[in-house]
Amino acid sequence: METLGDQLEVHLPPQTLIHLRAEARRRGVPVDQLVSQAIDLFLREDRQTRLRAAEALFQVEAPVADWEEIKREIVKGRLSDTP
Repeated sequence: METLGDQLEVHLPPQTLIHLRAEARRRGVPVDQLVSQAIDLFLREDRQTRLRAAEALFQVEAPVADWEEIKREIVKGRLSDTP
C-alpha cells in the first residue's frame, strides 16, 4: 500500500479543474493521483530533454581551445565592448 506524502495546495482556474476531474473520471483514478502522475511525467521528460541536449552537444566535434586561451578571448571581447 502506498504511503501518504507531503501535502501541497494548488489553486487552479475553474475550467482547468473541470477538465482535470473529467480526465480523472475517464481514467478511473482520483484527481490527486492524476496530478501526481502528471508532475512525475513532466519532471522525467524535462530531465530527459536536458540529457538529450547535453548528449547532442558532446557529439559536436568542434575544436576547443585550452582554458587560458578561451579566457583571454573573453577578456579581449569584453574590453573591446567597453566605451
